[in-house]
Amino acid sequence: MDEQPDDSTVRCGESLTLTQQATRRRGYELWRGDQVIGWLQFPPGRRSVALADGGESGSLALTASSGRVDVRGGPDAAATIATVERAPRGAAVIRTVQGPALGWRRTGRRRGWAIDDGAATLLLVAAVQGLLKSSVRITVQQKIPEQTAVLLCLIGAFLALRSLQTETDAGAAVGGIVAAGAG
Repeated sequence: MDEQPDDSTVRCGESLTLTQQATRRRGYELWRGDQVIGWLQFPPGRRSVALADGGESGSLALTASSGRVDVRGGPDAAATIATVERAPRGAAVIRTVQGPALGWRRTGRRRGWAIDDGAATLLLVAAVQGLLKSSVRITVQQKIPEQTAVLLCLIGAFLALRSLQTETDAGAAVGGIVAAGAG
């Protein structure tokens, strides 16, 4: 007998998408099928700070500093609910208050990452930078409670979008140097 879908669990093979809503604003909605289950918003001109909402997780504030990201929110808006600490070669460790430490690492794809628990991949994250908008597609690899999946998707999307912005800034800097040298 087939297992009935459970809205509180995200199943293996499901895709969640974080899409940018407007070209001039860096506001994103997290979609599960035809339902918005969260959002992520970067203030104008900033990429080290973002506000988010993850349904049951409530309002979140993600703040990046040298080699670290703090995620605060929940019932006590000042409480740290997760941290991300950079490791060598672009990897990182995600520590949530209520779960085991998870890994963040690049996959073989250029703009692809994975969140894993050391033994198995939980989520695959792929970021896309279009001409005017960016998006992040998250593919679930293991059955996960929706609340945990949403939190990890928002953290992964934050990390992926910061990486995209860093690449864009570096490309613009190289283009400016080349243009200055040609003049």
